[in-house]
Formats: sequence, structure tokens, C-alpha cells
Amino acid sequence: MLLWSIAASVATAVADWAGWHFVWRHEFESGEAIKKKRNAVSIFISYFLPFMPTLVVLLGPAKLGWYDIGFATVAAKVLFVLMGILTGGVAASAWAQKRKHDEGKESRALIDQDDIIPYDAMQHLGWTTAMLAMCSIFWFALLNV
Repeated sequence: MLLWSIAASVATAVADWAGWHFVWRHEFESGEAIKKKRNAVSIFISYFLPFMPTLVVLLGPAKLGWYDIGFATVAAKVLFVLMGILTGGVAASAWAQKRKHDEGKESRALIDQDDIIPYDAMQHLGWTTAMLAMCSIFWFALLNV
């Protein structure tokens, strides 16, 4: 379970970074985008929270034995569900944003309004959303390990 949770944690952190780097940082002006992403809450959710399930498994009987198998199992499963819901929700939100963007393309063209996210960044939205959706499935699959 330790190796699978490490893989899911790394995949989630990479998917979050890819989504930010290739798509969402272009949503704002560069100074504003950095302020929004480089705060304590964002760093915690993006890069610390995905590794919490791995930490729980690591500190349990699988490696360090700081607590018993019952606590490790329950804590890990709760965090697997939390991460599955979180990554699934972010993927669903990104998918909805893509649909909204595609549906409003003609309307924005009629009033000469620029896209919120540049065309190049929108090209990456599909695969970064798919990465997050796969991470969500991965987290839920860990419930059966």
C-alpha cells in the first residue's frame, strides 16, 4: 500500500503542477497569478495534502510502526476518499470550465472580447483535466488495496 500511495501522491502533485503551469496561470496577469498560487493555503492543498495519505501509511505498521494497523487503515482510507473527492472535484470543475469556454466562443467573437485563458493554454486543459480524473480514480482504487 505504501508504494501505491506514494504513486498516487506524486501523480496528484504532478497533475496539480501541470494544470497550474500549463493552463491556470494564464488566467490572470502574471503578478496576480503568482500571488494567488504562491500562498500558504494553495501550497498546502497542492503539494502537502496529496502526501498526507502516504505519511499516514509510512508512520503506521508498514514502515515506522508509530501506531497500530487499525488506525493506519482507517486514517488512510479516509484520506484516500478525501483526495479522490478533491481531485475529482477539481477535474469536474476544469471540465465545466472547458465546456463553458467552448460554448461561449462564438458569443465572445461577436463582441470582440478576448478569451479569459489564451488559446495555447486551453489546448492543455484537456490532458491536465484527464490527469486529475485519473488521479481521482487512483485514489478511490486504493480503497481496495
